[in-house]
Amino acid sequence: MKIDLKIYLPMLTEVVGRDELEVELDGRTAGDLLDHLTRTYGKGARDALLDERGQLDLEVQLLRNRKDWITRDSLNTELEEGDHVTIMVLMAGG
Repeated sequence: MKIDLKIYLPMLTEVVGRDELEVELDGRTAGDLLDHLTRTYGKGARDALLDERGQLDLEVQLLRNRKDWITRDSLNTELEEGDHVTIMVLMAGG
């Protein structure tokens, strides 16, 4: 299944070498996408995406099709062919 990925996470962009890519995903979930990225891009991707316990870092946010937030508690969210997933750092302000 092909997923369009947009990255607004500088550390991950540096490891991947670009900020947009099409990912050929063997799995079906957001967690499978993260597993794919960490397997493909190694330690740099793990450091960018995961905390010291191996969970999605709380500062990293996933957005599916520009409207559905995927949290680390919902990484079992199923993705579909052609989905757009954005990975970004949490922004706060006020």
